[in-house]
Amino acid sequence: MTAATAWGGAVGQAQVGRLQRDFYVNENLGFTADGEGPHLLVGIEKTGLSSTEAIKAVARFWDIAVASIGYAGRKDRHAHTHQFITVPWPVNQSLPAIGAVPTDQPQEQTLRITQVARHRRKLRVGALKGNTFRLHLREVQGSPAAFETRLGQIARAGVPNYFGAQRFGRGGENLPQVAAWFAGKRRPRGRNERSMLLSAARSACFNQVLSARVQVGDWNTINADDRVMLDGRGSHFSAAEENLRRLSARAAGLRLHPTGPLPGCERSGLALSEGLIAREQALLVDQAHLVAGIIEKGVAADRRALRLAVGELGWVWPTANELILTFSLPRGAYATTVLRELIDPVLSA
Repeated sequence: MTAATAWGGAVGQAQVGRLQRDFYVNENLGFTADGEGPHLLVGIEKTGLSSTEAIKAVARFWDIAVASIGYAGRKDRHAHTHQFITVPWPVNQSLPAIGAVPTDQPQEQTLRITQVARHRRKLRVGALKGNTFRLHLREVQGSPAAFETRLGQIARAGVPNYFGAQRFGRGGENLPQVAAWFAGKRRPRGRNERSMLLSAARSACFNQVLSARVQVGDWNTINADDRVMLDGRGSHFSAAEENLRRLSARAAGLRLHPTGPLPGCERSGLALSEGLIAREQALLVDQAHLVAGIIEKGVAADRRALRLAVGELGWVWPTANELILTFSLPRGAYATTVLRELIDPVLSA
């Protein structure tokens, strides 16, 4: 499926990630270390490594079980990233030194401990506020004026909140594996793969509904049948419970957004209007096998905002054909969903 763009297509082309330092991601937990406790909150900076590979390297270096290490989010190996992990650490043992950690391929990978502090509890997946990004686009082709007009539009009105391609695996391989699993032709290899495949299936359904609403033009407006979500929050409620004019004004200010489905079993507190159920079922006819499989696996239904507000968006032109973008996104959002509203295709060397 080719997801629809919101603002009239790309305004140019550029190379993204030609150098790993061109794509910098900094994790924002939204809190600091407790200063005491049986764990360490550890900042790690890496290039050329996935988060899983970095965690394994730290575990070897400090002789700690991999399963005992906590993390809030995963970061791409093809980028320069900073994130946090927790490791168990005896309360009577001195803190380890910051500095480089050995890796399997030191010519291509770097890993460094940047900070260490005492913490009370293990980090859990999703326990972060969001991420900040610094993207250095090279070999930019297109009118600078058109780029800046589009960037202003994105800053004011946001972008469709698609799940990024990385959610579906290399070459989209996760979805055929999901289909084989749901058809009884294979089984996931452990809990992590099961979770990954279910996430891919739900993400595909969400992207389908979002793309259809982008094409209609109501992905960023509130309908009476919608469930709406507060910006930056996980809570959502029925639009029918509030004054629609007031909701529309708040939506225009990016303070709340309509939502789309993350399919699953019905759960209390997630009552949908008959109109919204009918609309989304119609949009997911071709994904009915995915929806049925997700429900059969016992996953609870949820909602996700259809629109993504791009925070603190700034840009500078260091040269005539280079553009540096800086912005922040909430957890679960993808920088590539911002880029796809600006450049097409996203080129990488």
